[in-house]
Amino acid sequence: MGSTVELTFVIPVYNGAATIGKVVREIHDLYRDLSIEVVLVNDGSRDDTEKVCNALLREFPHSLTYVHLARNFGEHNAVLAGLNHSTGNYTAVLDDDGQNPPAEVRRMYDALRAGNHDVVYGRYRVKRHGRLRNFGSRVNDRVANVMLKKPKELYLSSFKVMNRFVLDEITGYRGPFPYIDGLILRTTSNISQIDVDHREREGSRSNYTLRKLFSLWLNMFLNFSITPLRVAAILGGVSSSRRGAAWFVRA
Repeated sequence: MGSTVELTFVIPVYNGAATIGKVVREIHDLYRDLSIEVVLVNDGSRDDTEKVCNALLREFPHSLTYVHLARNFGEHNAVLAGLNHSTGNYTAVLDDDGQNPPAEVRRMYDALRAGNHDVVYGRYRVKRHGRLRNFGSRVNDRVANVMLKKPKELYLSSFKVMNRFVLDEITGYRGPFPYIDGLILRTTSNISQIDVDHREREGSRSNYTLRKLFSLWLNMFLNFSITPLRVAAILGGVSSSRRGAAWFVRA
């Protein structure tokens, strides 16, 4: 039996005090015809995010859930925390800075249902990210092609809609370093994407750093691919063979 909530919006929030209120109100204005919920996850913000989110909770007491993490755990941990609180038949994941237009979720939601897909990603027509994040996205895409066997034409954005089947599989993950797109690719190949708008970032500069991007690539390499194990096995075999050969020569 399906949930009484049709569509959940999961939004990780980090230092998003200046933008998250506008995003939440826009969602409520656009989706009055659906039973929705919004799950905000405060990922250890250092600004007034907690104050703003608590005000939104009072403004939308019946459709908003607020999760406060004890410290900054990173985007993917925050998203996973939000997914664990989603009760909707379908769940959208979007950023807190206004770059992912809530109106585009409708098109992604419709495409998912019409095509009977498990996940629909938003592929940006024109990306409005900064140089560092664009560089990181390109590298991440190449690494995912090799490590995760991602289809080359699929763009792994943070903007996506998934059905309940995928959400239930993802929230079963108990490892310490979740990578949401890796969990999706591990769960299903029934994935599609549509072109969506990408707005200019509102408020402060991006929270992405080279350190965070490197951590994401390392997580993908070590935790979501068997390639490192294969490489280690090959190197171990070669090393053992050489030691064996050296012992034979000395003997």
